[in-house]
Order: sequence, then structure tokens, then C-alpha cells
Amino acid sequence: MKIESRRKAFTALLVVTLAVSCAPAVEQRDTSNPLYVDPATRDFSRNPELLEKLVQNPHRYFRFINIPFSQEICQRFDDMIEGTPLFNLHGDAHIEQYAITDLGRGLTDFDDSSSGPAIIDLLRFGASLRLACRGQDCGDLDAVFGEVLRGYRAALEDPTTEAPAPAVAQRLRAEFKFDRGAYLEWVGSVMEPMPEAEKEALAQAMIPYTVSMLEQDAGLGDRFYEMVETGYLGLGVGSALDQKYLVRVRGATDDPLDDAVLEVKEVRELAEIDCVRVSSGSDPFRVLLGQTRIAYEPFGHLGYIRFQDKSFWIHAWVENYEEVEIGDSLTSHDELAEVAYDVGVQLGRGHVNQIGAPLDAQLRAEQMRILDRDQEQLGQAVDDLTRLTLEAWELFRAEVAGSRSAP
Repeated sequence: MKIESRRKAFTALLVVTLAVSCAPAVEQRDTSNPLYVDPATRDFSRNPELLEKLVQNPHRYFRFINIPFSQEICQRFDDMIEGTPLFNLHGDAHIEQYAITDLGRGLTDFDDSSSGPAIIDLLRFGASLRLACRGQDCGDLDAVFGEVLRGYRAALEDPTTEAPAPAVAQRLRAEFKFDRGAYLEWVGSVMEPMPEAEKEALAQAMIPYTVSMLEQDAGLGDRFYEMVETGYLGLGVGSALDQKYLVRVRGATDDPLDDAVLEVKEVRELAEIDCVRVSSGSDPFRVLLGQTRIAYEPFGHLGYIRFQDKSFWIHAWVENYEEVEIGDSLTSHDELAEVAYDVGVQLGRGHVNQIGAPLDAQLRAEQMRILDRDQEQLGQAVDDLTRLTLEAWELFRAEVAGSRSAP
């Protein structure tokens, strides 16, 4: 919730907005960078604050361009990927996806999960470390990325491997507050108004989901999923322009304090990433499978609906949710290394979980051979992809500045 930090962040965004709007226009730019996204091709009028976030910080831009970033990996490593098996993919592994919650810890947010080459998750997380540490004293980042690979190997060798809880996870969990009233008040504050007709249509679309959930757990009670309050949701970076709803439902009793909060998120198309396997159209099951196979502790009330000719996946929010932040919650190289190892273990366990059953052992062995073959190239690839991202971000900033200074 961090209300004061949100105020500070908003002030910083205003400063960046003024600085960028006063920058001189650049008339000719080389936009051949495959990671460059022309801001004119996105409708930021729906979420103008997002544009300021992207201009301000290269890691936020990196979060926004996950699909072209993953496609660049597909193209760069086409020969290496050819003939390799499919693995469960998180699809958007980066340092700010590592969260500590009421349920546990680990990578969250499985919007881009699919099946494909494991190198996508490893390289994306490696580039994230370098971009998030830009301007910070994170120590030897090659050694930190080495911790990711060490944890990954440990989990491939023994899928029961458990990483020690990082110090940052223990510290943040000790700071959790359990004030249901304050939490639900905050939930209401981030709900954006929506038309009554759309609320009613959404309620109708959720009926099959409700029936399915009650079949799985009849103990919830027939009225558990009755809508109390509904609104649009605009939070996020990579998903900020996706269609999202926040739905508060009755819960087990009429007591407002036991209401549950559900996020209903549009399923994103991944067809532009040609080395991952997804069903044609927007398949919600790839997200649900990624959540259940890779997350240490999946969120509750997982399901899906069809609404307005689109697919949406659903999961429950938790009262406490804190993403790690380099330079804020992560205060040392050692703490960053602990998180990196934990992420490596999570991916090593999750990449092979159930996807090759009953041949999981053979799949783990094959991935170890692939890692032995390709490990030397991973570090260089992380450097190259980081450089490309920074150059694309500079182009993006210049284009935004030019459009604002134009008469």
C-alpha cells in the first residue's frame, strides 16, 4: 500500500514529465532496434501515468516490452533452440516479479506463461538484474547471475530442492500488517468506475466460473461469489494497457471483513513470440498451468471466463503483497544473491514440473545437458540484450520528448 511512497513516486513522475517535455525534438532516429516500441502505436491516453513510468526508468520499459524481448531471444537463438524440448515458462521473469505475500514468496504474475525454451526465462531474468541495478551498487552481477544458474542446476538435479528463505523475504514478512478494514478501503480506492451495464454483463459472464469454483469446493457456500463492488483496474506496468477488473465478492458470510477480492485479467496474445507454444487465440489455461506448476504457492480461486469475445483469467488477491526493489527492500549484494538463488531453484523445479510426466527425470537430464552446452553464451547474451534494451529505451524517450515539443 505504501501511500507515502506513492506520493513521492508521483512527484518524481511530474518532474520527469516536465524534463522530457522540455527536451529538444530529434528529427531523425534509427528505429531499427528490435526492442524499440514506437509510443505512437500504443494508446497511453487510457493510462497516462504509465507513459511517465516508462520514460523515467529503463527497467519499467523492459517490463513493458516483454513480447518483443522474448521474440528477439527466439530469433537470436533459433539454431540453439531447434530440437530442444518444451518447458513450462514463466514468460516474464524479472526481479520485480519476485514478491513476498501472505502465501509465501517467489516469482508471481503468470500473464505470459506458456511452454517453450527455458532460455527465455533465464535470459530475461539476467537482463532484469542488470537493468534494475543500473545506477545502484549491486556488486558483481556476473556472480549474481551465477547464483540463478546454481539454484537452477540444484533443482534440476533434485526437484525436491528448497532454497533457504532470503533475508529480505523474512524481513518484509515480519513487517506485514493484518488490518482487513484498511486493506478493503485501499482496494476500493484503486477501483475505477465502470458502467452499471458492464458490471451486470460481467456478473453474467462469471456464472460458469462460480459454478466451477463451487464444484471444486462446495464448502464455500452458494453466495460466496456474489458481487459486492466492481471496477476497472489500471495498476501494473507490463499489463497496464490490458483490460482488467477488480471484483469484491461476498465471501463466506455477510461480514464485510471476510469479503474476497478477485482480479479478472485479459489473457494476452503471445502469437508474436514464435518459439513458444500457445493455442490459437487467447488461451486462459496456459496462465493457470503456469501458476500451478511454477509458483511456490499459487494464488487462490484460479479460473477463467469468456467476456466481450475475450478470455480472462481470475485469481484472488492477498492482503499483503510486496515486490522486492533493488536499492529499497534489497539492501546488499548478498541479499540480491539470495533472491537470485531462490529464483533459480523455483525455475529449475517449475520448468520441468509435470510437463514431461512420467519422463520428468529424462527431461531434467536433457536440460542439464543443454545448460552445459550453452552456459558460456548466456552471459554474453544477457549483456547484448541489456544493451539493446537501453538503446531502445533512449529512442522511446526521445520520441516522447519530440512529440511533446512539436507545435
